[in-house]
Amino acid sequence: MSIITSTACNKQEATQITPPVATPSPTLPSGQTLLVSFSRNEINADGFDETRIRVTDKDNNDVTSSSAIFINNTQLSGTIFFTSLAGTYRVKAVRNNIESPIASINAVSPGPSAFKQKVIAEMYTGTWCGICPGTIIPLEEYIKTKPEIIYIGIHGPMGSNDPYTYSFDSQLRNKFGVGGVPTVIVNRSDKWDGKNNSLDILTQQRPALGLAIESSVSGNAISAKVKVKFDVSTSIPLKIVVALVEDNLIYNQANYGHYGLPNPIVGFSHKNVLRNAGTDIFGDKIPTAEQVKSNIWQKEVTLNSSGFNITNCKVVAYVLFDSDAQTRKGILNAQIAAAGQTKNFD
Repeated sequence: MSIITSTACNKQEATQITPPVATPSPTLPSGQTLLVSFSRNEINADGFDETRIRVTDKDNNDVTSSSAIFINNTQLSGTIFFTSLAGTYRVKAVRNNIESPIASINAVSPGPSAFKQKVIAEMYTGTWCGICPGTIIPLEEYIKTKPEIIYIGIHGPMGSNDPYTYSFDSQLRNKFGVGGVPTVIVNRSDKWDGKNNSLDILTQQRPALGLAIESSVSGNAISAKVKVKFDVSTSIPLKIVVALVEDNLIYNQANYGHYGLPNPIVGFSHKNVLRNAGTDIFGDKIPTAEQVKSNIWQKEVTLNSSGFNITNCKVVAYVLFDSDAQTRKGILNAQIAAAGQTKNFD
């Protein structure tokens, strides 16, 4: 049997596993010195719902910290278990070469989410970059028919002659390990491998939450109210980013022979260029008390569009793991809306 696991917040997730047949939770046999128990015997297989594992000896002393816990024969890091795959998981503890009886956790399917999974593709680029059209052009062409993939162009670096350089470009590059351009960071997590299927797979995941955007324009100020509706309950630290992008910026693009186009490509249309943010660009914290299934939490920001073409401006919002507080990373879901427009939960 093959098991792939990942850890975060002293939690471990089993993904891609064939669960065994259910086994009733044990009682302590005569002479047995270890027993495994759970805060909950049944959880939702949504990647967030969790159970806490406890190990006790024959005198009911808590010996969890000195025991090794195994899920389907793979050792768990920590004492909290969650999973995205429905099934029954066999749990045992080992201490001083003594094994507990097998106990079982039942992970049930949460059913379909009410939301569509969207993906953020952040393209690190520059108008001066002659090799960038080799990535920009096919990626933009591909996502024309993929509204669930949200493209953002991040121009730089500082000191270049790119007129669209983002002021925090260097901080973003350092955070996500961008050593040069073109580089596409997907969902603030991994570098894109250039395969369209890699993006499609992400759009097929079950979203844990959805976002809606209400925006209005007054002069150079864009007021945005972003609503987050949770389809799970979680205490994992999360953040929200609300940013302003400007579409269809016309400027010559250097090109080193891609697609038979000249160098430069005169009048190249630069898509969804990152301009500024109404939150910290790495995100503002979401109160964990608000992260409850069916709850709607909202964030209001004001975005400055001075010097931009307001008709081409869009508000982009996304919720992501607070990677400074724990080890899980990436964007959970996103939304985009034209400035002055409303985009409901979808």
